[in-house]
Amino acid sequence: MKLGDPAFVLPERRARIDAVVANRTRTLTVVMEAFCDPQNVNAVLRTCEAFGVQTLHAIEGPMKPYDRNKKISQNADKWLDVRRWSSTAECLAHLRSEGFAIYATHLGERSTPMAGLSFAGKVALVFGNEQRGVSEEALALADACYAIPMRGFVQSLNVSVAAAISLAHAVERREVERGRHGDLPEDEAQVLRERFYLLAVKQRSRIAKAEAVRDRIARHARFRG
Repeated sequence: MKLGDPAFVLPERRARIDAVVANRTRTLTVVMEAFCDPQNVNAVLRTCEAFGVQTLHAIEGPMKPYDRNKKISQNADKWLDVRRWSSTAECLAHLRSEGFAIYATHLGERSTPMAGLSFAGKVALVFGNEQRGVSEEALALADACYAIPMRGFVQSLNVSVAAAISLAHAVERREVERGRHGDLPEDEAQVLRERFYLLAVKQRSRIAKAEAVRDRIARHARFRG
């Protein structure tokens, strides 16, 4: 029996993992281009996990592309696959070769409302650097640029907020245009289930060890008293 075998996972946790995997997709993805704030990276990771986006792409910028902050990401990263790239051209060329339509967030003359975009096929959403936005290179390589409609004086949003709004819309459109959001082939889904079972077992083990240490400390404190 392997550690990641379902028998090692509590039934309630196993049911939760199975439901999460059923809603996972690799046909909708996010590209983080040269982010400079680790908090935004981690917030986008958390958002992607919440919306079932399994794979993300991080293009190197002025910071390490993936500085982990558990408080912000809520450990979402351990459930995800993050691919790192040294250049925008390399990343977007790979996605195009995999059949992805590339939609870049951009407020400008080329921009179209997000409601006008199709999510029937594979889609990659590109979010740019917090100060500069999406690069000219990414804009030139994108199939479309879109803007999030705003009704107030403010004409820009924090990149993690923009990602959350964009993904909420994308998932809704996918369910309408494709009939469902989660679409992993069964062989991929099974591999992911086993991986999540293993993570759940390891997490349980860590909690049990922490509780044992806490109990020992409490017993020693009573003896000292």
